[in-house]
Amino acid sequence: MRKSIYIVVLLVSIMSVFVACGKSKGDTVNVTSPEMLYTLVEELLINGKYKEAEARIDSAYRNPSLNEKEKSMVYLLRSRLHQLRDEDPYRSTKYMNLHVEAMNDIKHNTTVSWLMGSVAMLFTLSLVGYYMRQRSKQGKAKCPSDTWINDWEKAKQSFASTTSGHLILTVVSEGEFSNEERKILLADIDSCFTNIILRMNQEAPHVNREEVLYCICSGLHMAPRRMADCLLTTLSTLRSRKSRLSNKLPEYMYRTFFEKR
Repeated sequence: MRKSIYIVVLLVSIMSVFVACGKSKGDTVNVTSPEMLYTLVEELLINGKYKEAEARIDSAYRNPSLNEKEKSMVYLLRSRLHQLRDEDPYRSTKYMNLHVEAMNDIKHNTTVSWLMGSVAMLFTLSLVGYYMRQRSKQGKAKCPSDTWINDWEKAKQSFASTTSGHLILTVVSEGEFSNEERKILLADIDSCFTNIILRMNQEAPHVNREEVLYCICSGLHMAPRRMADCLLTTLSTLRSRKSRLSNKLPEYMYRTFFEKR
């Protein structure tokens, strides 16, 4: 749905660029260009053919497809005609002023058109850039191991600051855990590795609590005998658990617990 909206808005923006940058208000296609009209009439005026020149000017003015530029040229030619006839200078000045006003309108319309076109173009480019970024983000499949590794490292840092973390990560000991130490250790694991345990329950629902604790203890590099003592089990049981976990856990989780030694 969002993709369809982006495409529609993009098409509308592109159309607005063509409209804004297109012809100014009143512009139409005419066989006789303003330059050609001026050349023809000016030649008649130079040769003193004022009536023919006036007829040509009137014919051009009555043309329904007369655009702003041609209308401006007609005013200029009328001013030139009245000037050469030595008539009332008011008429010549009047049409010259109309010519100037028409030219100013053309410049204004052109400026506004290009300004609108520039804004529309910038908007279109921005929209295209935003759309491409969204496509790029959507196209990049998030690797589940990225967030997993961050969560694991944060949990380990949190665990390292606990009494159990100091005992496991910094003190080299092969002695047995007391009941109190074991109780505190399991409580610290539950507290510090909450997100890890939740993620394992979601992605590997067949893994039981003993296996979860075994994975975390292995990831903390506990010695096998210490793990067996902590989990109240045997070394052979741990080895069989490890074998089963290779089939239960996603590969990136298994590597974190058992291969990153």
